Amino acid sequence: MIILLDLNFTLVENSDQKLRPFQKQIEAERYRGWLVELVKPHHVILMTARPALHASATLASIKAKTGWQPQEAYFNRYGLAPAQAKERMLLEHVLPKHGKASYLAIESNPRTHSMYDRYSIRSVKVEPGDMWHKLPE
Repeated sequence: MIILLDLNFTLVENSDQKLRPFQKQIEAERYRGWLVELVKPHHVILMTARPALHASATLASIKAKTGWQPQEAYFNRYGLAPAQAKERMLLEHVLPKHGKASYLAIESNPRTHSMYDRYSIRSVKVEPGDMWHKLPE
């Protein structure tokens, strides 16, 4: 199974905390360790609306704080809203590379859930306070 993992409000548990400059926000991010442990055995593709200029700092923060990194990561280089940006990532990168694989999207944005549904990709949301013991089947 390939996991399409959202960053803000999914992997990042304190996304509601906004700091400036943005580098301070990245430094203060807390990642859901229980979620990292659940997705580790799978091929994980980070799909985020975060602008691409923050890609290296974000990936370095994830690695430093969790000891893990996704196998692939796509950041918003399009300047589009989350659902539209992630659809382009899906069409330009994920589907051409992985085709009809089994996917599970772990996503916070309702519009992005609808987009994944159009491609018959199951998507689930991590709710505040959640702590799953296994990935949804």
